[in-house]
Amino acid sequence: MGLFKKQQQQSSDDAVAPDDPEAMTNLGVLAEEAGDMDAARAWYEQAAHDPGVVLLEVLAYKLGDLAAARAWWEQAAKLDDSQAMFLLGALAQQAGDLDAACAWWEQAANLGNQDAMINLGVLANEAGDLDAARAWYEQAATLDHPKAINRLGWLAYEAGDRDAARTWWEQAATLNHPEAMTNLGVLAEEAGDMDVARAWYEQAAKLGNPKAMFNLGVLAEEAGDMDAARAWYEQAATLDDPEAMNNLGWLAHSAGDLEGARAWWEQAAQFDDPQAMFNLGLLAKEGGDLDAARAWYEQAATLDQPQAMTNLGLLAEEVGELDVARAWYEQAAQLGNPKAMTNLGVLAEGAGDLDAARAWYELAANPGNPMAMTNLGLLAEEAGDLDAARSWYEQATTLDHPEAMTNLGVLAEKAGDRDAARAWYEQAAALGNENAASALAELDAASNECG
Repeated sequence: MGLFKKQQQQSSDDAVAPDDPEAMTNLGVLAEEAGDMDAARAWYEQAAHDPGVVLLEVLAYKLGDLAAARAWWEQAAKLDDSQAMFLLGALAQQAGDLDAACAWWEQAANLGNQDAMINLGVLANEAGDLDAARAWYEQAATLDHPKAINRLGWLAYEAGDRDAARTWWEQAATLNHPEAMTNLGVLAEEAGDMDVARAWYEQAAKLGNPKAMFNLGVLAEEAGDMDAARAWYEQAATLDDPEAMNNLGWLAHSAGDLEGARAWWEQAAQFDDPQAMFNLGLLAKEGGDLDAARAWYEQAATLDQPQAMTNLGLLAEEVGELDVARAWYEQAAQLGNPKAMTNLGVLAEGAGDLDAARAWYELAANPGNPMAMTNLGLLAEEAGDLDAARSWYEQATTLDHPEAMTNLGVLAEKAGDRDAARAWYEQAAALGNENAASALAELDAASNECG
């Protein structure tokens, strides 16, 4: 659980006094660490009041005896034990009874329990009551609780107030809170100050923060230092960071080590990471195992991974199951996936519904999908609106879309501007577009004939 701090061990050479609960507690700790739960329970029961009662509760919880744990905590709560109240709230939350959880945490908070204040803030935040969340966090922050201060930074950040966020996170960082240091690194990175970002990440990494290690890996990878990137990702992976495992999988995949990639992604998938499941689906599809690909995509889709939903739609579309494909695309589109929106536009266009097609393409084009922009250009061109077509194609070319470049070349060639046409075809051909390469060859041949 990590919720409880065991008492420091006494010297095992000292005899245990019959009225020494601390020594009995420490003997219980030793027995528990040795795996002898019966002996641990016996010592904790002898200690019974303070501090052994706390560890007796813990032992009951660890052994799955929630009723016994609850009974012990309720006894302690009657004696105004705020930690017992906090833990009773946690039990209620696990059982789905948020009203009871709030009631226990409010009692604990009134007795100064900072963890209870934070949990009440989290519940208020999840319910959308940001004022109440802020009030609870501020109450804990006045007691120098770094987690509360960090969360106040998040509230400011999500409200768009970067300066306030920085102030809160700097305050938490002075209390050695590694998450706040990581967040300060993100702020610096957003501002383009990579040196400051790296410095914050390194401080947080020294304190064992896996996200900071991951971010240092990303910075190293972006700088082309794959060895350093791998080293940082591996450090984060040892701390069970699935994002780091995913990136290690991609490094292995890029090096042609498909088995290494699979191993990393399977490890990340054990943490219910939907991106890893999606990656395993891609790997299975690359290997021609569509059943395995579908199975991985479906697992990822249950965790709301929109790319997996989109790929399930593609698999369905490939076998002619358009209704199934549409259903998957619609689920992914609801999660904001522009590729799914584009595919819905293609299905609508195939069914002759150009208005619906245009609507889907426009939705997809807004977050920057170049295929949707190109398709809007084609619809405009078919309607005879060449200016609109050219505008859409030009937007898509800013995202290096070769089909849009090819279409601009065609428009230029039709308008008699062979130099512009050649320039567009060359750009598209350099990106591997075969139609552009053919058009360029035909254009050069025609120029030679004219010459």
